[in-house]
Amino acid sequence: MSGLQTGVYLRYAASNATKLAVYLNGGGACFNEVTCATASSSAHPGVPQTTGEFDNNDERNPLRDYIWLNVPYCTGDVHIGDVESTVAGVKHHFSGRTNIALIMERAKATWPELTDVVVTGESAGGFGAFANYPFIRSHWPRARGVMIDDSGPVIDDEALAPCLQAAWRRDWDLNNALPAGCPCISDAGNMSSGWVWFKTQNPRDSIGLISSIHDSVISMFYSFGEVPKGTRCPSALPAIYDKLEGGLHRLSDQGIPVFMLPGGQHTHTGSKSSFYTTEVSNVKMYEWIAQLIDPNRPDPPSVVPPKSLVEEASTQPLTFDEYSKAKAAGLYY
Repeated sequence: MSGLQTGVYLRYAASNATKLAVYLNGGGACFNEVTCATASSSAHPGVPQTTGEFDNNDERNPLRDYIWLNVPYCTGDVHIGDVESTVAGVKHHFSGRTNIALIMERAKATWPELTDVVVTGESAGGFGAFANYPFIRSHWPRARGVMIDDSGPVIDDEALAPCLQAAWRRDWDLNNALPAGCPCISDAGNMSSGWVWFKTQNPRDSIGLISSIHDSVISMFYSFGEVPKGTRCPSALPAIYDKLEGGLHRLSDQGIPVFMLPGGQHTHTGSKSSFYTTEVSNVKMYEWIAQLIDPNRPDPPSVVPPKSLVEEASTQPLTFDEYSKAKAAGLYY
């Protein structure tokens, strides 16, 4: 976002050189004065760890013997920009998609043929996984692709305001990152149509979303689109937002596997030790992911928490101060 150079982390597989996993880190998004104040301007989060889904010694890990490309996040555009834009009076270099294109050019030259390509990420990286998935997997058209979006819930216009989507399209040149022919390209909403369209383009692929039903960070970001009719969007400050759960259920109703968790926690995969212990409705998250990755099994069904576990706590979004403190403490990505 500052215009400085960045890079990518690489870890070779121990024995299998035909399976590639691309992980996109998170770190906020820049689309108004408040959000740009906390979006990353330096590589985040630093050298990747070797725990959670990056653990190549744990036999439970369905990704343990993959080549890993771990992409730092420093562009403020959820990995999708290829443009200079002025947001809240400040010019930013939004080059997330530019970086992805350079990384994929090198990756294709290094591994001309792959059998499996997994694209995943958390938070901003989850949005980036969604938007970049067709582009990344197009480099290996004969491979089977899997996309796992953790806490970057691209949901319908009822839950994700079209005016907010329009701001992202304008500021980050989002449409340029989306594949030609996708109905998700528009002047405003309908981004969520990409889920079903991606699947129809590559029927062998599997795609899925992981999200808490009251994710407090996503609720804060989406609340900037909750503005009275005729007023400016995105709004200057967060508002009330309580539409995430409904959007997740409607996405699941379209046949997209969604692993829903109770509560407001933000992000669940990556290097977290809870990658192996998180369980909802008697389904462990890592086993659900393993089924999504396995080409010999059907896609897993959506997982919905029982009503007894759905918290009745307020779905009020985090305040700007709360979010800043939590992000500084490494709680949110």
